Amino acid sequence: MATALTNAVIIAWMAWHPDLTSTIVGASILSVAFAIGGTASFALIPVLAAGLGMTLPRANAVLEFVRSAGMLAGPVVGGTLVAWGGTGNALLIDAASFVLLAAVVLASGLRRPVEADEDGQARTLLSEYLPVLRDRRITIMIGALTLEVYATAIADVAFVFLVTVTLAAGPTVFGLLTACWAGGLMAGAAASGTMAMKRPAPIAFVSGTVMGGIMLAIGIGISTTIGSIAFVGIAFVIGGAANSAHNIAVRTMLQREAPANAQGKVAAIYSASTSSAGILGYMTGGLFAPNGAVDAYILGGTLGAVAGLVGWLLFSSIKARPS
Repeated sequence: MATALTNAVIIAWMAWHPDLTSTIVGASILSVAFAIGGTASFALIPVLAAGLGMTLPRANAVLEFVRSAGMLAGPVVGGTLVAWGGTGNALLIDAASFVLLAAVVLASGLRRPVEADEDGQARTLLSEYLPVLRDRRITIMIGALTLEVYATAIADVAFVFLVTVTLAAGPTVFGLLTACWAGGLMAGAAASGTMAMKRPAPIAFVSGTVMGGIMLAIGIGISTTIGSIAFVGIAFVIGGAANSAHNIAVRTMLQREAPANAQGKVAAIYSASTSSAGILGYMTGGLFAPNGAVDAYILGGTLGAVAGLVGWLLFSSIKARPS
């Protein structure tokens, strides 16, 4: 609730102060608030699933489906609002949506009780995180995911150049291919919601490997002239579905592996690692612009496939922690 209200205040402030400094400062504060709110949401999903009588994989699948639908509809709605009432009014409507979010969370009555530590020992930041970092299954999963995000970020940067330079297409094709990925995300979330996911780890690693394979196939296909816009569109639908299944399986696995009082810490490590990987991936992808998009997809695809395969080999070699 606190981060939602913070977002509302900052976005409204940005709407009333349309200058570069306010925009940069506001966006920086929003990034911090989103990170904190995302960690809290991660820890609340199991509570929400239990309250609704829903399995954990299904709850994560619903969340992923809604997020994917938002990725598809958000730019359209945002563009319409800007065209209708200007940027300032669009931001104010966005701020109001966060106030509504805070109200919904408050009305839901969601609470996650955690047993307090009463051993009398002083707590430090490192000592709080050490138990989580010593769990090899969790660290391997987060490590593999981090490499997957790095690989995907390389391709994300190259995507616009793949369309505009390599394929010599325009903004319409760019939009359609983006929609193909978002559509795949929604389809993957819908399919994942029907699975019991008693063993989410294999799904997480296999889907990650598929994502890498899809990027590699796009790079090789276009470099050998068998690739086309239709080929990339089909690959994006498959890749988006794998991406969605991967996200759901990873969250489900981490939420099950981590004790209830450590889920926030796991989410924090997960978020920090993947965000850092995204930044490094964007920097790496930029080295291939504008004429090396195919090479970027081949590199990203190779790294993604290796992350999935090696991650599974390491993960499967470690026995599960006794429940």
